[in-house]
Amino acid sequence: MNRKLIIVPAIITVVFFLLNACNVQEEISGPILVELHQSNEQISFRGLHATHDTVVIVGGSSGNIGISTDAGLHWSFTKVIGAEESQFRSVWAHDSEHFTAVTAGAPSYIYSSRDAGENWSRVYSDTAESTFLDGIVFLSDRVGYVFGDPVDGRFMWLETINGGDTWTPGIGPESIDGEAAFAASGSAITYGYGIISIVTGGSVSRMHTSSDSGKTWLTDFIELQQGLPSQGAFAQLWEGTKLYIVGGDYLMDSDTSNTAIIIDLATGEQDDVTLGILSGLPYTSDAASDGQYIYFTGTKGIRALDTALHIVDTTAMHALTYSGKYVFSSGPEGRISRIYTGDEAGLNTLLEKVKNARKE
Repeated sequence: MNRKLIIVPAIITVVFFLLNACNVQEEISGPILVELHQSNEQISFRGLHATHDTVVIVGGSSGNIGISTDAGLHWSFTKVIGAEESQFRSVWAHDSEHFTAVTAGAPSYIYSSRDAGENWSRVYSDTAESTFLDGIVFLSDRVGYVFGDPVDGRFMWLETINGGDTWTPGIGPESIDGEAAFAASGSAITYGYGIISIVTGGSVSRMHTSSDSGKTWLTDFIELQQGLPSQGAFAQLWEGTKLYIVGGDYLMDSDTSNTAIIIDLATGEQDDVTLGILSGLPYTSDAASDGQYIYFTGTKGIRALDTALHIVDTTAMHALTYSGKYVFSSGPEGRISRIYTGDEAGLNTLLEKVKNARKE
């Protein structure tokens, strides 16, 4: 039995995992963070999702949403009518026309757009002060789930079978007093290998898993920082057969103790070798991978993992996402960036495109 995470046999899957080889040109020693947008307003972008290589949506404070369909060169921003006081911390890009956005905090709203963000329809509303929605995941074009902090001893659980046009309540996993989830990046929920998983923090850090679309739940304790409202697991990432769970303490963001665990489903054991490389990882609110590197972000900036842990940038960022071709990041002060891993000529071309797009 692993000392970091008790893995129940029901979720162990025998699979094979191969890391893609790193092939970065000599001109660039590691990934480069390229700024795509920064707002003059104090907007915090915690919601972030991308798909189809070039389609990106960001969700932020004060009801702000931004959409790009050309990999972040051009952006269309809007303040959703009726949600001007809301924070969109969980968003989903289905395609270049269809988007879903979820607010965090009371009142709780879910909005849908099917015209590339021109118009937004409120498809779910809960005005109770106790509600707080934390994350969204879609398993297909039509089937998706939203979860939130516990109410009456269970995490909130909402389901859709029509692409987010309507949502119905389900039965979420049971909670322990003081246990909650973090909406720091909307990544406390994820899906892989037929398993929906939710990670939590606060009084205790746990992982809740379901292999039957939320009908039943299994629960495991995980050894990340926990015991205080600011501590616990914040995000998850599947990379091959390995599940990376990251977090820490956002009030003590330089503390590198127990900020990550890595479980390989092929063995059900902790990846202690990779965890040793991550021993210097500070508080982390999100993670993403492009096949060359695994990226981690938080208030201390972005780091990249291959055979070592590299500091990409020290500017605070909240969220990461991979579109299938590019890794994007978003954060405070309306910052949106893209991570570049090619050669110097390609970097110069990208910088010129970004410069020209800002003039338009």
